[in-house]
Amino acid sequence: MMDEEQFWTLIAEARMRAARSPLPKDADFLALHIAELHQLLRQFSPDDLISYQRHFRTYLHLAYRWDLWGAAYWLGGGCSDDGFWDFRSCLISLGKEHYFQVFHDPDTLADLVDRPDIPYMQSEGFQYVATDVYQELADQASMPEPGEGQPWPDEPEGEQFDFEDEEVMRQRFPKLVAKYPEMGD
Repeated sequence: MMDEEQFWTLIAEARMRAARSPLPKDADFLALHIAELHQLLRQFSPDDLISYQRHFRTYLHLAYRWDLWGAAYWLGGGCSDDGFWDFRSCLISLGKEHYFQVFHDPDTLADLVDRPDIPYMQSEGFQYVATDVYQELADQASMPEPGEGQPWPDEPEGEQFDFEDEEVMRQRFPKLVAKYPEMGD
């Protein structure tokens, strides 16, 4: 079974490979990162892929917090439930160091977003890489749900606040609001 360190190592390796690859004209870094992760995961057994997805869901769950949703909301000019799922998937794609940096201080997104390797913080495809590879390798229609028995919380952790109140957002995320003075810049 894949352990937590191997999970983060795979994400880092895929990022490194994507950074070394020439960027196709009509693609972005996240698409290249997804393609590299897909190639790396093809080397693993279906059981390892289930384990990978279990780790992925653990970190999605851990980042299900109001403060992170607020930062995602400001960056995106709004953020639905699905959009927040995509944001958290992209957060995981940043790798262990940046994931925990943002986890502990969402305002540090101001230092990361708009870099060539972090053009934005929405990536729907990243969350499906392991299930897609599993379906290919196991020749099955779907991957068994790795989170069975782990209830998903009804609402995010922490204190809910008004994402559209500019003063509240400025107090919580001074660097993010300074860099993007208009929500959704």
